Amino acid sequence: MKTRLYILLLCCIATLPLSAQLRLQMSERWEAHLHELSHSFTSRDSRGSTDYFVGLHTGQYSGTHHLFGLSVEGGWSAHLTNMPRVSNLPGGGAVGMHLLYEYQYSGLLFQTGFGAAFQQCTNTIADTLIYHPDMLDTWSSINPVPFTLKHHFYGRTDQSRTIYGQIPVYVGSYILGTQGVGYYLLGIKINYAFTGSTRIRLTGSTSGLYEYYIGEWVEMDNHGFRKDVPIERNEKQIPLKIELLGHAEMGYEMSTFRGLNYYRNSKLGQTDARYRIGAYVDMGLLNNLAGSKLPFYDTPDQTIYDFPTYQMNHAFGSKDAAYSWMRNIFVGVRLTVLFGLPVKQRCILCESRRKFGI
Repeated sequence: MKTRLYILLLCCIATLPLSAQLRLQMSERWEAHLHELSHSFTSRDSRGSTDYFVGLHTGQYSGTHHLFGLSVEGGWSAHLTNMPRVSNLPGGGAVGMHLLYEYQYSGLLFQTGFGAAFQQCTNTIADTLIYHPDMLDTWSSINPVPFTLKHHFYGRTDQSRTIYGQIPVYVGSYILGTQGVGYYLLGIKINYAFTGSTRIRLTGSTSGLYEYYIGEWVEMDNHGFRKDVPIERNEKQIPLKIELLGHAEMGYEMSTFRGLNYYRNSKLGQTDARYRIGAYVDMGLLNNLAGSKLPFYDTPDQTIYDFPTYQMNHAFGSKDAAYSWMRNIFVGVRLTVLFGLPVKQRCILCESRRKFGI
C-alpha cells in the first residue's frame, strides 16, 4: 500500500509543473534569464571574413526538446541496517546502465527510462559465542565428566551479489551561470532484485569448559575441540522486496548544438547532444527485507562437533532479521549522453563559423 502511495505522489509532483499556466510563466522567466546571460557568454573574434561566435547555445536551452540516450553510473554502496551485531561497513560497489528519455521545456527536465545495476556488498558480523551445557566427556576411564561445549565464531563477513532491474523517474532543472551549465535531478528509482547470490566467510573454534578440572580445554581433536577452522557458505540471493530509492543528483553539462536554420543563404545542419557528469546519491526509502525462516547459526545436536554440518545463512536472509530493517545506499558518479530530435527553432550564439558574403 505504501509503495502505491509513493508512486501516486511522484506522478502528481511530476505532472504539476506541466500545467499550461505554469509552463507559460516558466518559459517567460527562462527566456529573460537566457537573454541576460547571453551578454556574459558571448565573445567575438574577427579574422578576415570569418566571425567566431562562442557562447551560450540559447536555442538548445529554450523551448521544447525530446532527448534520448543512455547513462552509466558507479560508486560505493552499502546495506544500511539496525540489525544487532551487523555492521553497515565495509560496504562495496555498484555499477549500472540505463536507457533514457528526457523531456525538456525551457529549464524544466523530466527524465525516465529503464536499466539494470549490479551490486556487490559486504557486512561485517560481530563475534558470536554459542554454549552447549550438560555435555559428558566419555573419555574418562572412571566416570563421564560433565563439561560445557563452547563454539566461537569470529572474523565473519556476509557478502551479497545482486542484479537489479531499475526504472528511474526524475524531475529537475538546469542551473545557468556565467561559468557554464549545471543541472540537478530529484526523484525515485524503482529497484527490483531479480537474481543474485550470497557468500559467508568466517572462522570457527570449539573448546570445552570443565568445572571439574577448572579450565578450558582447546585443540584436542580426539575430544572434538578444534581451533581456527575456516568456514565458507555459498547460497542463493537475499529475499528482498521491490525497493524505492530516493535519488538526488547534481552535475555539469557540456553540449554541442547547431539548429536547423539558414544564415545568409547558407544552411546549417542540425545537431543536439548533451554530455553530463554528475554526483548522485540513491537512498532506500522503505525496509527492503522480505523475511525468512532460515537460522542465522545452527549447530545440530547430532553432529555438534562437525563444522561442515553447521548451517549458516546471510544475516539479512535469516529469521534473526525479522524485526530489523535494511535499506540500500548508493553514492557515486553518473555519466549521461543525450541526443535531441530535430526541431526548428532560432539558434543564437551557436558555436560555429559563419562566412560573410555567401
